[in-house]
Amino acid sequence: MEPGPENFARAAAAVAAQAAQLIQPGMRLGLGSGRMALALVEALRPRVEAGLAIQGLCTSRATETLARSIGIELLANSAGGLDLDLDGADEFDPQLNLLKGGGGALLREKVVAQASRRFWVLADAYKQVSQLAAAHPLPVEVLPFDWQASAALCEDRGSCHAELRGGLERPFITDNGNYLLDLHFPGGLTDSSKTALELSQIAGVLGHGLFLGMATAGLIFDAGQVRVLGDLDRQREL
Repeated sequence: MEPGPENFARAAAAVAAQAAQLIQPGMRLGLGSGRMALALVEALRPRVEAGLAIQGLCTSRATETLARSIGIELLANSAGGLDLDLDGADEFDPQLNLLKGGGGALLREKVVAQASRRFWVLADAYKQVSQLAAAHPLPVEVLPFDWQASAALCEDRGSCHAELRGGLERPFITDNGNYLLDLHFPGGLTDSSKTALELSQIAGVLGHGLFLGMATAGLIFDAGQVRVLGDLDRQREL
């Protein structure tokens, strides 16, 4: 069950504080979106104000605004690769496969994660599931042009129900100027890899919220303390 705002704030502060202490001078970071990512940036404030020199490529305007306000040097792109990406998740499974995009920044989040040698997911233990899309719909970013056809193909190939986020009157617009579909899978996904491949083959789909095999470690708030999943030192080849 999702914790109340005060409990989540305590979890985010604990995870962010631990992650912030692991950041080394000169790092080029991917800075994600949502409450956990914003908590991380805020936790970096005292170190940056004390002279920690780091650079960040932000996945949302909100993160960018906060990072700039505390003095983090902003990157325009990931040229040469990023040392570490830090971001939250809507769901994660025991293998650290993720479902992301509840805040609408999934496409930029995936671009940054893909460009990072390490990717740490920051989360509360209540977000762990046995099957992805069991507790949340799967977000899909689609081209506004003929989005109805994209939705129909998602439903046909994914055996799911697609909803336009925000509805017809006021559709949600991503930072990239696109629409979001929320795909509902009763009982969750039985084959996440198959679903990811099928969605990627639909021309109007620009990105989906399945992050499979991308996270190298997790900092998870569980029973009052932060535990580590995976290997904080493991790097991926770019």
